[in-house]
Amino acid sequence: MSGIMKGMLLILMVLYIVSPIDACPGPIDDIIVLLIGIAVTKGSASGEE
Repeated sequence: MSGIMKGMLLILMVLYIVSPIDACPGPIDDIIVLLIGIAVTKGSASGEE
């Protein structure tokens, strides 16, 4: 994953967490989105080496 894609993913994660529209009430979906974003960026970083 290129640096541009990682940046776009990070921006989308932040926008979803900050936005008032949620798929699920409470912080549960925000935590899931955060964990998925971290897993994707960590997984792609290890694949590049």
